[in-house]
Amino acid sequence: MLGQNLSAGEQDQLAELLKLDRFRLKMVYWDLPTPAMADVAGEYDAQLLDQGDRFGAFLTRVAFGSKGPWVGKAFRPLSHADGEGYNAFGTVDDRKALLPMDTYIDHSNIVPGNSYILDYRSKNRGPIRWLRGELRQVTANVLLGIGTFGPRARRLHKLRRVIPFVLVRSDREYLSGERVRISA
Repeated sequence: MLGQNLSAGEQDQLAELLKLDRFRLKMVYWDLPTPAMADVAGEYDAQLLDQGDRFGAFLTRVAFGSKGPWVGKAFRPLSHADGEGYNAFGTVDDRKALLPMDTYIDHSNIVPGNSYILDYRSKNRGPIRWLRGELRQVTANVLLGIGTFGPRARRLHKLRRVIPFVLVRSDREYLSGERVRISA
């Protein structure tokens, strides 16, 4: 169950996030602080949040569930300014590190200011390169993420899909011995 290792207060905050619609999630995201690189380490359980409508939710779940059940994301800081990560698919006990990413702090494409960025461009091929995630900190153990999928050009901004998700710190370690697979 998502958030079972959280304090009672953090469980309440997570429960509130899970109830919000996509518009309200963006408003909450606006006011959250950006975590430092060192604060985001290890594996996190993940869950998609409200996708706006049934059709959008269906498309998001089909497109991003094509590698199997999405278990979470994992992060490893490499310096105070950048890091790396992957998405975990499968089950908690038998997971694969797929869809690798570069991580760094940079300007947000969603709200003013900086966010913790998940950049898939340099480590993936195909349409997954159009995915960019951003994280802000709800609590020390809960992160609110907003992904954007679609063309990066400003003139094509209306073609982007906004994908809210939540990450909850787990006790699983980063799969450092695993070779992260580059997706086609």
